[in-house]
Amino acid sequence: MRTFSQTDVGKKRDNNEDYILINETLGLYIVADGMGGHNAGEVAAKIACESIEVAVKAKCLEGGFKFEDEIESILAEANIAIKKIGEAQPEYSNMGTTVVIAYLDHEMLYVANVGDSRLYMVNAETLHQITKDHSLVAELIKIGSISESEAANHPDKNIITSALGVDEKFDFYQTKMPYFEYRYILLCTDGLTNMLSKEALFEIIKDNEPDVIPNKLIESANANGGLDNVTVICIEL
Repeated sequence: MRTFSQTDVGKKRDNNEDYILINETLGLYIVADGMGGHNAGEVAAKIACESIEVAVKAKCLEGGFKFEDEIESILAEANIAIKKIGEAQPEYSNMGTTVVIAYLDHEMLYVANVGDSRLYMVNAETLHQITKDHSLVAELIKIGSISESEAANHPDKNIITSALGVDEKFDFYQTKMPYFEYRYILLCTDGLTNMLSKEALFEIIKDNEPDVIPNKLIESANANGGLDNVTVICIEL
C-alpha cells in the first residue's frame, strides 16, 4: 500500500484553504476544505484534521476502537474545537470546513464525510463515489428538481448544506466496505470534482501511474479553469 497526495491553490484563489492529513500508522487519511475570510478557512480545516487524528489515536491506544460507533462523537469534538476558536477570535468567527475521512482497519475501509469533499473507489472498469454530498445540488437531485448532468453546471453547485464549525448540529454520512477488490482510494475536494467530470477523472487515473495521479488530476482541473483550491490523496491498494 502506497499513498500519494498533492494540494494546489488553483488559478483564482489567493491562498489555499484545503488541508491534508495522512497517518499511515493509524490507517487514517483526511482531506478538508475550509471556508471563511482572512485565512480562516485553512485554520478550520487544520483544526478539524488534527482534532480527528488526536481522537482516533487516543481511542486506538485505549483499545477496541470501532470507527462506526465513535465517528459521530469524534466529528462533534472537531466541530466544537473549531467553534471555540471562532468565538474567541473575531477574525475567525465565520470559519468552517468540509471533511472526508478514510480509515483502513483489518481489510475494511471506513468512510465518513461532512460537506462535499468526496471519496471514490477505483477499479479497472470505473470509479464509484462512496461519500454522499451535503450540498444544495445534491438535495435538488434527491427531490428530482434537477438531473446529475444539470447539477454539473448549476450556478449554486458550490453551496454546501453541512460543515464543521458553523452550527451546533451538522449532518454527516458514514459507511464501510471491504477494499480488496479495488485498486485505488481517492479523496478530493470540490476544486477537483467541479472542474472535471467523473469520466474525465477515471480516464486520467486509468492512464497514469499512482505516483503522478494527484498531480495529473490537479493539472487538468487547473487547465479547465482552476476556480478553487484542489486537493487529492491517492491510496494505492
